[in-house]
Amino acid sequence: MVMRVQLVEGEYRVVLPPEAVATLNLTECSPVEIVPVAEQACADHRRMTVEEGLAAFRGTELDHRNTYRELAS
Repeated sequence: MVMRVQLVEGEYRVVLPPEAVATLNLTECSPVEIVPVAEQACADHRRMTVEEGLAAFRGTELDHRNTYRELAS
């Protein structure tokens, strides 16, 4: 996917197509990290927010509910 850089009111901005925003579940003011192509992006360098952690847990809760129940007792 190719994105464009625009100069707007003295600031450079990267314009994301609507499909990218939807695919990445981005909202206004979502943090986005840009790294050089030659550098490998490290996915585990940032910590999850509480909301992201809860969303990840809720995504697995039904699949693993019996295990969670055993761990809780």
